[in-house]
Amino acid sequence: MLRRPRASAGLSLLGAVLCAPGAAAGQQGEPLCGDCQGTGRLKHEHAAAELALEEGAIFCSVFLESDPEALGLDWVPCAKCRTPSLKAAAESEFAAALAPRRAWLEERRKTVDEAVMKKVDHVETAHFVIAFDIPKIAFGKRVLSRHEGMHLYARRMEELHRQILDLHGMTDADTNGVKHHLYLFESQKTAQLAAPRFANRPLSAGTKVSLLGIESHLVSWDDPSVITCDEERHQFLTHAVSHHVHDAVAGRQHWLFQRYGWVYEGLAHYMEVKNFGSPVTWCTAEAGEFAHWQSRNWEANVKRAVAAGEEPAFQDILGKDVGSLSAMDHQFAWSYIDYLLWLDPKKMLPMLQLMTGPQPADRDCLQQAYGLTVGQFVEGWREYVREEYTLKPWQGPMTRSRKGKG
Repeated sequence: MLRRPRASAGLSLLGAVLCAPGAAAGQQGEPLCGDCQGTGRLKHEHAAAELALEEGAIFCSVFLESDPEALGLDWVPCAKCRTPSLKAAAESEFAAALAPRRAWLEERRKTVDEAVMKKVDHVETAHFVIAFDIPKIAFGKRVLSRHEGMHLYARRMEELHRQILDLHGMTDADTNGVKHHLYLFESQKTAQLAAPRFANRPLSAGTKVSLLGIESHLVSWDDPSVITCDEERHQFLTHAVSHHVHDAVAGRQHWLFQRYGWVYEGLAHYMEVKNFGSPVTWCTAEAGEFAHWQSRNWEANVKRAVAAGEEPAFQDILGKDVGSLSAMDHQFAWSYIDYLLWLDPKKMLPMLQLMTGPQPADRDCLQQAYGLTVGQFVEGWREYVREEYTLKPWQGPMTRSRKGKG
């Protein structure tokens, strides 16, 4: 697999290469070229609409292949340059600039396209590498092409990544630096071809499979039992990709989901609620098992249970892996995380580092990161639910003022 230094979030296809410099002097006695004004380069322009679509992309297979002459660069060597030394220098620099673009395209075509036995679109951004084969997406009043849809999801995933880091007061330095590879397909057959190759496991049923760790891969398809429109796909991927971003903290040694299922799922549900409203998925939705406990209004469900003294014991949920969480557990896991992030979202990073690093008991993670005993946590959480939660119907994204901010 091609490896390159990580690019900054603002790097673009054109910005990845230096723009043409001012006039350069040729060797003594050489004539100056009037065509390139003594630079050895000529402008190679792209339509404004193309550039707007490619904003934020480091590489895009469609953009590169639509420009076989320059692979998306904004200049080419002056073919008739009258200054031999400048012509040679420009040609050498041009070849060096084309090399990583060709290598990236070749790697994508060989690694992914051969695995899924078809040509798909590819894009790389600051934090994601996406293989995309969803032919069209209804978006507002428009129908986006496969290429346009890919960039829509590239932007959405970068925005999700930014949201999560901003929420916890993190920077890229607080992550393990892994790039997240997403394989987003319309067809189950294509996803089933990709899953063993990239997620190291088959996709026998359900919507997605994931590989987390020193590499991050997620393979999904538009399972009609889960995804019937763009908003449902967006929400599903917000939940699923949230797992990958939260798992990739600096110092990570262990999976979060095996010992701390309530944190793993609670954080992903939190991002769903923040951006969409009522959750629609969880990890075991791969097998089509998602169901609401009581109703779609999780906040009201939790508030009623606490008011009646019928909430599950916090200690009974601690230590469960993801597969052991019930529909009720998921709602309370979300509420526990909602409370902790209301208290102080910046303390979540040290708790995640404990849970993916030395993995002490849940009570010790709470004590070390938040300074709370289990008893103090439960008492504070109950009071929070009584004071902050409502029985009103949920409609759309839900945000709440932080403690001391409202």
